[in-house]
Amino acid sequence: MATADEERARRIEELVRQVEQIPDHESRECAQKAMEAILELHGAGLERMMELVLEGGASGEAAMRRFTNDSLVSSLLILHDLHPDDVETRIGETLRKMHAQAELVGVFDGAVRVRLSGEGCGLKEGVAAAIRAIAPDVTEVIIEERPAQGFVPLDALGMAIPGAM
Repeated sequence: MATADEERARRIEELVRQVEQIPDHESRECAQKAMEAILELHGAGLERMMELVLEGGASGEAAMRRFTNDSLVSSLLILHDLHPDDVETRIGETLRKMHAQAELVGVFDGAVRVRLSGEGCGLKEGVAAAIRAIAPDVTEVIIEERPAQGFVPLDALGMAIPGAM
């Protein structure tokens, strides 16, 4: 079941698609400029709110942490490039909180590469979903599964063992 925030996001996406399909160029451009102006205003307001909160010292820092831990507020901060943590930090923290056997390899051109060292029902899907939730600004999530560590017989590698026949 979708949350109210997810429903709002879907509604906005649908309205943006409708605006993009307005046949009259002038009307479409006017509607797009209005959306951009609203986003800029909201972004400026959020930025000022962040400044005011941070002026509060330790209590402001605590409020900032609460903002970044709230999925709705955090996504708005990311949208307006105001989130205090970069994408690597957000993903690293998320993987640590999940206690997943996963390590962040890196972020390259918007794509996140993660290496799994464990197995589990839905681990790969769960890690990918968690990354997408905390980093909606990521364009792709690439998950590598590390092969199990342990003894591998030479003959399994296709190598001849001298003296063995």
